[in-house]
Amino acid sequence: MTQAELARLCDIPQPVLSLYEKADSNRMPTLYGLVKLANVLRVSTDYLLGRTNERTGSASFLPEDSVLKELSVKDRQILIHIAKALLLAAKTKQEIMRSKKIPSKAEQTPETGA
Repeated sequence: MTQAELARLCDIPQPVLSLYEKADSNRMPTLYGLVKLANVLRVSTDYLLGRTNERTGSASFLPEDSVLKELSVKDRQILIHIAKALLLAAKTKQEIMRSKKIPSKAEQTPETGA
């Protein structure tokens, strides 16, 4: 694969990708760029970072985008609805916890313990 092809697949400008490969360059990919490179090259990020000689990690994963792309429009809408409900529930729980603030030990009285 050429640098130009890899750059296109990773959505990284080719001159920037070239800098990643140069030993005398201080240019490093962002975390997002590193993951994109690893996914396109089908290797682990640890392999790209030189932390292992194993080309693939112990567990492979699909980026969330690829999983979502495989779902039907209706299933994606259902997931969005569920995510919004979970977010609302989390916010409601936070509000309830704030309104029922538990006093610190310094604020508690010895007689009541509260």
